[in-house]
Amino acid sequence: MTFIRNISTTYKTISVEIDPLLLPELDTDDKETTTRDITFSLYKLIYHIGSIQTRRFAPSNRLKFLDKSDLIEKIYSNIDEFRVRINDIRTINGSETLTAISEDFGVGISVVVAEKLFNIKRSTIQKIYGTGRRPDWKCQTRNNRVLVVEAKGSISMQTSRQQEVDALVQKTKESGDVKVASLTVLNENSASTNRFLDPPIENSDISPMMENHILRAGHYASVFSFLGNSKLSKYYSQMRKRLEGSISPYEQEEKDDTFRELRTNDPTIYFENKAFVGSFYEVENGKNIFVGVDRELLSYSGFIEFNDYDNDTDTFFEGNQYLLFKDGVLIVEIERIEMFSDIVRVDKIKNYQNKITVSDIDEMNGISFSKYFVYLLERNGFTNIQEDLAIENLRIDIAANFNSTTYYFELKIYKNKKISRNVIDQIDAYRRKSPNKNFILVTNVLVNREIVDDINFTIIDRDSLKKIAKNYRNLIDLLTVNSD
Repeated sequence: MTFIRNISTTYKTISVEIDPLLLPELDTDDKETTTRDITFSLYKLIYHIGSIQTRRFAPSNRLKFLDKSDLIEKIYSNIDEFRVRINDIRTINGSETLTAISEDFGVGISVVVAEKLFNIKRSTIQKIYGTGRRPDWKCQTRNNRVLVVEAKGSISMQTSRQQEVDALVQKTKESGDVKVASLTVLNENSASTNRFLDPPIENSDISPMMENHILRAGHYASVFSFLGNSKLSKYYSQMRKRLEGSISPYEQEEKDDTFRELRTNDPTIYFENKAFVGSFYEVENGKNIFVGVDRELLSYSGFIEFNDYDNDTDTFFEGNQYLLFKDGVLIVEIERIEMFSDIVRVDKIKNYQNKITVSDIDEMNGISFSKYFVYLLERNGFTNIQEDLAIENLRIDIAANFNSTTYYFELKIYKNKKISRNVIDQIDAYRRKSPNKNFILVTNVLVNREIVDDINFTIIDRDSLKKIAKNYRNLIDLLTVNSD
């Protein structure tokens, strides 16, 4: 298990074009150069993608860091430039996944570029929530300005120019001191590019100190939803409401109960003379991970008085890797779980793929959804599982055997939760060409059974996925019922 330590030491470069109007606002020595090469670690890219793209108000126990880490597979590894395997994504995973990945990279790159240009406080980075079309995220800089960013990502400059019109409008929908439209174009055969545009000024009515506290609470709520600790994510959502003065008596009581539980019952790891409260996950057989936070950040007074550490640290200790970040978040890659047997029941640690809801599936891209479904098949006892194979001129997402029967799974994940009749007709055409094969469509969309009553293949739709998420054995029941 090297998914963090590898990407934290792997750096990529992107070419950035800076709007001349933005130059006076930068917190850099250079206030003249409009084109710069900016280098960033892949870990920070994935971390920022997940903590902003993950929905904070749907806290989850799923370790979604691993889902977003799947994006690394689509980046060229043998060159320093940030290049993406666009044709590979389009061919294997489809246009829907390509669009989702473009959006993800667009958001992540906007943050790593902002970190280089504005000297921002990482612990204040927060997704912007609300109804209507709003910018993607905001944060506070070291000199207490509020930076607001609307981020777009695409695979062509033509599309990027079209996105620019909306981005310049959307960034105005949130108050801040500097507002930026970030436009990223992903390239396969040359370095990907980014444009930072147009910074109008609008002052906030909230004091810089209170803005800092509110942004930080939102930051931790998002980060822990992304890292799979639902309890901490919900706790910091309630902390944010308390800071805003909008917390209800019931929520305050619930927050107090959670505080006592975190301080007294949840696993605590001691590292570098600090205590960290968190949770353990199995990420693969015999390998685990701990995700926690500096215990000082749990109390209201401790949260208010907390200052970021001077640096991130990366330490190998007693066979395990400790990654401690400036915002007080600790991640431990564990290959010797016995070192923690005094604070956690090792046999009770569950695989991160078990901790899932249908809303978690909605946030996956096609790559992660495929990995989740393969895990699901393995857990149900399927054998000879194959991915992305061609059979009789048909491209199949997954084929697997169960009780001497071969099943062929077509996976479709949609952000808009809508599926076209054309997709269903295409799979039905596959079935007619191969009448002896068992085709199954798996999708996060709720399929209206009335419009597919003439279809003679199995559909595992949103309602079915909810049942599977509650109990993995329901997959076999669904296949059995539909085959009778």
